[in-house]
Amino acid sequence: MTDTLRAEVRPPARPPAASAGPPPDVDTRRIGHDAAALERFYRAHYDEIVRYFSRRLTDPHDVADLVADTFLAAVESASTFDPRRGRPLPWLIGIAHNRLRRFHRDRTSDHRTMGRIIGRRLLEPDDVADLEARIDAERRGAGAVGLLAALPESQRQVVELVDVHGLTPAEAARVTGVGAGLVYVRLHRGRTALRAALTNSEEHQ
Repeated sequence: MTDTLRAEVRPPARPPAASAGPPPDVDTRRIGHDAAALERFYRAHYDEIVRYFSRRLTDPHDVADLVADTFLAAVESASTFDPRRGRPLPWLIGIAHNRLRRFHRDRTSDHRTMGRIIGRRLLEPDDVADLEARIDAERRGAGAVGLLAALPESQRQVVELVDVHGLTPAEAARVTGVGAGLVYVRLHRGRTALRAALTNSEEHQ
């Protein structure tokens, strides 16, 4: 059954119709062997995962590859999901976070980069255009929110997880692998810096 689900986790660049969140009757632990559960899970979270990668990458092919890899990894590790520890979205963003870190690490190897290019999923022209538009929109939005890119990486990451993706500070701590107290400190400092930058920008308009 898992092999069948592997074939299904090859998402198109254009998103399917998505709901605001996973239906209450979807057990995330079932997505590894239940195609209907996987489809509902995928539709519920596709936009947020595309958004996560679109804010951090510039190549639509890379975004499509990492979205697919993230959902495939979720399928393969579904049995490890513990609903008592929190919602599915932070767990899925944690997977996306790890995939992105590996992606950047692997880019330092020419051999691995060539293998990634050869093995990447083929996208239709409309799919490429859709993802390029999403990437552009996310980057314009990031600037409008208050120059997120100017923040130190540790602060920017926490502000994005909490204020953009809607995670709680505790969930952001699990994604980033740091203590909740440190997340609160970084979040406070990041928000303070953003408010100051926004105020300064408005005063000079």
